[in-house]
Amino acid sequence: MKFFAEAGKYPKAGLFSLGHLLLILVCLLILYILIRLMIKNKNQAPLKVIKIISILVLLMEVSKIIWGISVGRYADWFDYLPLWFCSLFIPLSLMSAFTKGKLQHVALTFLFYGGIIGGIAYLVFPTTSIGRYPAFHFISFHSMIYHTLMIFTGIFALYNDLIKPHIKDLKWYFVITSVFCIISYILNGILDTNYMFLASYSNNPILKILYEATGKFYPLSIMLFQNLGTFFISLGLYKLLVFLFSKKQIFVKKSA
Repeated sequence: MKFFAEAGKYPKAGLFSLGHLLLILVCLLILYILIRLMIKNKNQAPLKVIKIISILVLLMEVSKIIWGISVGRYADWFDYLPLWFCSLFIPLSLMSAFTKGKLQHVALTFLFYGGIIGGIAYLVFPTTSIGRYPAFHFISFHSMIYHTLMIFTGIFALYNDLIKPHIKDLKWYFVITSVFCIISYILNGILDTNYMFLASYSNNPILKILYEATGKFYPLSIMLFQNLGTFFISLGLYKLLVFLFSKKQIFVKKSA
């Protein structure tokens, strides 16, 4: 079946193709529906919702592995490791749902600071799915929906006061993401892989610019770009929205 075909058997959709744009529209519709449900059911067992999402994305990953085995894609054990930046959503969403205290807070920082920006970036540049497969393909659907859930979970955690963004979160967010980056860097050298995009830009036009500009310092640059960039963009957007909302409230009160 075309929907489950291996890579290269059918023409890839390509970035910003009609298929890519249609999938973005589908993802925006899903996100809209989820946000509407979130607003309607605020504070009704928010951790239960994250538990459901964390189990769902784990099952999605398992289904992708099963697909990979069925088409002969996964030949080595390291193909199973979730050591891409967005793959951290799987273990850290589970940690958010099933732990408490400091561990839970550290995991929640990723859901907000990494999940929203990481998810949006992938929907715009899905090089590992739309860039390799047709739009109507299991991997394309899987990846786009997975990253939509990343965006929603970050918004959900913020909306339900599971995390209150603050510059102090930088320490724990940077530590957890950097630990995974260091592990990835070591394994890239041993296994000749490209976890966390630390070895190559992998056809991503944005990362290509960074790769060509930094040369041998690219691994360090991409680590800082991913870890610090996602944090400060997320925190900055949050602060901007808070500022704009407060201004709107002041204006409404004065008008009244």
